[in-house]
Amino acid sequence: MGNRTALLIATLGLTGVPAWGSAQSLSRVASGIPAWADSALAQAGVAARYDLTSGLNPDVRWGDFDGDGFLDVALAIVEPGTRRRGLAIIHRVDWSVHIVGAGQAIGNGRDGIPALADWGVERLGTQRDVLRVDAAGAGDWHGWIAWTGQAYAWVQDSN
Repeated sequence: MGNRTALLIATLGLTGVPAWGSAQSLSRVASGIPAWADSALAQAGVAARYDLTSGLNPDVRWGDFDGDGFLDVALAIVEPGTRRRGLAIIHRVDWSVHIVGAGQAIGNGRDGIPALADWGVERLGTQRDVLRVDAAGAGDWHGWIAWTGQAYAWVQDSN
C-alpha cells in the first residue's frame, strides 16, 4: 500500500462519513432530502407525528418560500392515524418547520390536502415562491399556499 493510500485511509478513518447520529435518518438523506432539512425535521419531532408519503421516493419540492434568497424545502407528509395529507415546509436559514394540512388547519376550512392533489412551486410577481395546489374533482381545491412573514396561508384561486 502506498503512502498516499495509507494517508487517505487514515484520514477517512479519523474523519469518517458524516455522523448522522440519532438526529437524522440516513434513508431520508439518501432520498433527496438534504441533511440540514432532515436535522430540522428531527429537531421539530416531525417523524414522531407524521410519515412521508413515500419512504422510497419522497415528494420533495424546492423554492424560496420565505423570500430570504435561500432555497427552502417542502415535502409531502401524511398523518398516520387519519391518513390526512399535508406539507412540511422547512426554511433553510432558521430551520423552522411549518406543517400545512396533515391535521393542521390550512386556512380554507380544511385540515388536509386531497391524496390526488397536484402540487408544485410557482413564482408569482413577488420575489418569493409559493406552493400551487390543484385537485380536480375534490371541491374547490385550486390555490396557493404562501408565506405571510409569520405563517403559511391559503390563497384561493378565483378561476
